[in-house]
Amino acid sequence: MRLDTGKARQALAAIFCVLTGTLSVGYPTLATATAADLAQPTQSAILFADFILPNGAITVFPKGDYVEPYFALKALLAAHRLGVDVTDATSSFAHWLLPFQQANGPFPRICRSGANDWVACGPADADDSLDALWCLLAAEVLSRDKVLAASCARSLDHLSTLWHPAQQTFHALSGRSAAYFADNVEVIGALNYLRRDRSAAARFAVQLAALPSSASMLQGLQRNYGYDPDGALEPQRASVPPTPYGFYPNAVAPVYLWLYGLRAGTGGERYWHVWMERYSQKWLAGESDHFPWGLIAWAAYQTGDLATARTWLENSDAWRAGGRWNVVEEGVRIGLTNVLRPAPNSPPPSLKSKEMKPPP
Repeated sequence: MRLDTGKARQALAAIFCVLTGTLSVGYPTLATATAADLAQPTQSAILFADFILPNGAITVFPKGDYVEPYFALKALLAAHRLGVDVTDATSSFAHWLLPFQQANGPFPRICRSGANDWVACGPADADDSLDALWCLLAAEVLSRDKVLAASCARSLDHLSTLWHPAQQTFHALSGRSAAYFADNVEVIGALNYLRRDRSAAARFAVQLAALPSSASMLQGLQRNYGYDPDGALEPQRASVPPTPYGFYPNAVAPVYLWLYGLRAGTGGERYWHVWMERYSQKWLAGESDHFPWGLIAWAAYQTGDLATARTWLENSDAWRAGGRWNVVEEGVRIGLTNVLRPAPNSPPPSLKSKEMKPPP
């Protein structure tokens, strides 16, 4: 996730939308919204009321004018994994997005053009994690959708072209050398799920066989990013080539390990304690970044640190009101609201975290 530029990204989106006539060359354009597009939104769509449009598009920013597919998928996945039924919203978005998929698998960034048209307006934020999350969400939420299954197969074929065997890492975009720790962790997590799931493993057997093994990908994390599962909290590098140190990507990088099950159990709790000691005060105060990074609150919930997840949720209204908000934050907010709401007639849950010990 690279929404660390905040307002600069919003300005860039506006420029893209102005220039869609030239930037959309080579990408399909969605037709003007039909009467069917204007039907009443479903319950799951209402959950993303400020982001989801009647035609199914899910924008990056509230009432926005552009779609970055990765962020919509991430938001839907967060809400889904936190127990929210996002079937209708996922189906509407997926089938809105399908016409934009290129023949060889990847998706572009998409901008509003006029009142009702949408056109491709540049490359996606990253292809590797987008390819993986597209198939992960489809397998988890819409596993019986044969149209999406065919699309997913194309995405997995494309993902295999981004793997650099000599480096043992996925590059973020075709023809470019940049590679990211967080992206590779997301790909590992998605492929692990697809290989464990009987239906998905059978459906995508050919594509999964062409992709690297989990062991090879984990070796790549050590080789390229200096990641040691028993060593320091953060990998030595969050990207290849390295980028300047910052809360994003460096402090956020290890958070993806909790989200995708690569850090769990007692060891995962110990490392979570270390992360909290270093970063939680400024993060929960909203001082670490323009965006409040709800993904970290989701990771807190994953580790059993409900107090931290609840604190982030309680603070989220102020960040939303202040415009420091995007669709991923919204997906986490929806999900945490679902899992942290008190049961009827029950006393308020304790805000005390379970005791965690630091690693030796």
